[in-house]
Amino acid sequence: MSSFTLDIKGQLNSMRLSESKALWPLYEAVVNSIQAIEDSANKENGKITIQIIREESGQNSLKGEERLERIESFVITDNGSGMNTQNYKSFNTAYSTLKIQKGCKGIGRFLWLKAFKKVNIKSTYFENDQYHYREFTFSADGVEPEDNIRSTDNKESETIVELDGFMKQYKNVAPVELDVIAKKIIEHCLPFFISGRCPQIVITDNVSGSINLNQYFNDKIKDSLHQDHFKIKDNEFVLYHLRLPDGAAYHEIHFCANMQEVSSVDLRKHIPDLQKKIVPEDGTPGFFYVGYIISPYLDSIVNTTRTAFDFDETDSQISLFGTGKDTIISVALEYTKVYLEDYLADIGKRKKEQIDAFVAYDKPTYRLLLKQRPHVYEKIPAGLKPEALELELHKHVQIWESEIKKQGKELEKAIAEDLDESNATYHDLFEQYWTGVSDISKTCLAEYVTRRKTLLTVLDKVLTIQENGNFPKEDAIHSIICPMRHTSDDVAFEEMNLWIVDERLAYHRYLASDKTLKSMPVLDSRSTKEPDIAIFDQAFAYSDNEEPFSAITIVEFKKPDNDSKNPINQVLEYIDLIRSGKKKKINGQSFSITEGTVFRCYIICDLTDKMRTHCMNGSLLATADNLGYSGYNQGRHAYIEVVSYNKMLADAKKRNDIFFDKLFSPEIGKIIHIPNEENTEKN
Repeated sequence: MSSFTLDIKGQLNSMRLSESKALWPLYEAVVNSIQAIEDSANKENGKITIQIIREESGQNSLKGEERLERIESFVITDNGSGMNTQNYKSFNTAYSTLKIQKGCKGIGRFLWLKAFKKVNIKSTYFENDQYHYREFTFSADGVEPEDNIRSTDNKESETIVELDGFMKQYKNVAPVELDVIAKKIIEHCLPFFISGRCPQIVITDNVSGSINLNQYFNDKIKDSLHQDHFKIKDNEFVLYHLRLPDGAAYHEIHFCANMQEVSSVDLRKHIPDLQKKIVPEDGTPGFFYVGYIISPYLDSIVNTTRTAFDFDETDSQISLFGTGKDTIISVALEYTKVYLEDYLADIGKRKKEQIDAFVAYDKPTYRLLLKQRPHVYEKIPAGLKPEALELELHKHVQIWESEIKKQGKELEKAIAEDLDESNATYHDLFEQYWTGVSDISKTCLAEYVTRRKTLLTVLDKVLTIQENGNFPKEDAIHSIICPMRHTSDDVAFEEMNLWIVDERLAYHRYLASDKTLKSMPVLDSRSTKEPDIAIFDQAFAYSDNEEPFSAITIVEFKKPDNDSKNPINQVLEYIDLIRSGKKKKINGQSFSITEGTVFRCYIICDLTDKMRTHCMNGSLLATADNLGYSGYNQGRHAYIEVVSYNKMLADAKKRNDIFFDKLFSPEIGKIIHIPNEENTEKN
């Protein structure tokens, strides 16, 4: 039978090794050494040494210490069975079945060449009653030289595997710290350490010294070891629970095959309270939780490069009859929660206190959400900053709204199917929907009231004299009440805070903020004058009725302490310009604004002595509190109201104080109950 030739470069092109797995070739070499020791006479006193060779550099750190350079190569030395005839033949055979009982796929060594330019191998082994020495280099071009074997006087088995020429894309992302690499090797090969049969493994470099991995496992990890057994679809699984004080960045569950970690699951996505390192309240050292799932089933479905599994379900499926990844995770998570029960309870308690305090003092908008949907506490990750916490709460309000809309659709469907109103299903749907609508409406109202309070606080601050002794520009005040250089067609209703001036202004058909008269689609005007805010109350563009505007409102702001111009004359000029223009219709016809069109003009300014003189010259009368003026210009059919900034702010606060009190300082004993109509009639 003729031999079969394998194109190594073609094999490498078909394999994938992500940059996040830059150390996996090293893990592969370490596991090979462990297995070689298992098959040797030294299995009771096996030793593995991992030496890190760094790039050469004479530079020192700022503290005068030698800097940790990037890694150029790894040298792994073991006293296992070595590259004897059988192992050498297997090495030169792709997909060799020699170690299939150990779960070896026969192509792991090709993974070395995905990240390293070449692999130099030197091996002393015992065979046919004597020791032999074999040396060769493995690269994308093959094995050179072949059958390079000779006898040796060395009487100890030793194999040296040098992973040489770390490729740039992997070298630049691989960790350089000795302790980090040591902990990652333990993490990847943890099942071997758990088994108690792991040979002594030491990692060393010429900068940081050495670390004994077995000692680290015994001192830092072993005491926290716990295991649970479960079964899915007749497949047995073992879940090992461990607490790692160092060497991990987050909490994970690892899927293992043939005593090696293959893939992992970030638990932050599944248990919201596992966002950070767990720091017990009793003062014991903090740790990251790490779980390891081991099963003959996982051994059987791992891919050839041991980088993924071929599950019989897609990851998104959870089934009582399958063994997909998410099915296994869903079961493992329950055991993990039990293992971490006390710690999760402490984290959950602190998280709830944080959320309650945040809602009580900063965002009472979400008080009803937490009351009606207490499960939201569990969904929110622990340890969030205020900004992120608010986003999470808002997200759950949106989820609530979505569910209510879905209930509404179900109710519509039930009605469409002509269900009997006495039917329990109909009434249940209605009650469920109506309760939800009522609750979400309260939340929306609370959010809106909270927004009003915040805006008035900001406005109060803006109206305060700055450190340099100046007042802010009128643009700052204008922008709070309504975004500048916009119209009601491109500004959301919630962004227009006209209620600060007058609640009635919120209801209009068209608004222009800081726009020229000629740019307004409602008018045929050539004027480049820009009223601060112009409001038109009729639906002009979509109506066939040739009716004039019933009312037009003009709002003019003046910078506090600025009395260089007479704003009363300004608004009267705007009125004249608007009256001289024509209202445009969608069909191209137009007609003039009639004499019956009423103008309402608000001038928001400081009541300086000069401004008071302008008001009296304009025949305006002072208000009872002497904080404003009002009057009627009969010739222009215009009501004019001059309001000081202090009065505008104070009046807005008074109109909203009752809402603020009920939302931010609720007193159950003072709730007003609506009397029953029947009782009212009797009285």
